[in-house]
Amino acid sequence: MTKSIFSRAAKRADQIIASIADRLNGNAARRRAIKQRLHVAMLATEQHHIVAARAALLRTTGFTKHSALLHWRADFHRHSV
Repeated sequence: MTKSIFSRAAKRADQIIASIADRLNGNAARRRAIKQRLHVAMLATEQHHIVAARAALLRTTGFTKHSALLHWRADFHRHSV
């Protein structure tokens, strides 16, 4: 128990020292920019997965039915004239 408390306190102290050092040498802004870029990339990847899943769903269900319906309608109009 005591060991984990000291370990957490040491980790927190390291974080504080690192943040002070980052502010002094300008790394804080760079890290923030990297985190923001990473977040945007993650969102783009997630969006891509959603779009890909919708496309797969359309391919497997709605798209084939819709295209068959178009063929039937075209056939109907072709033979009705």
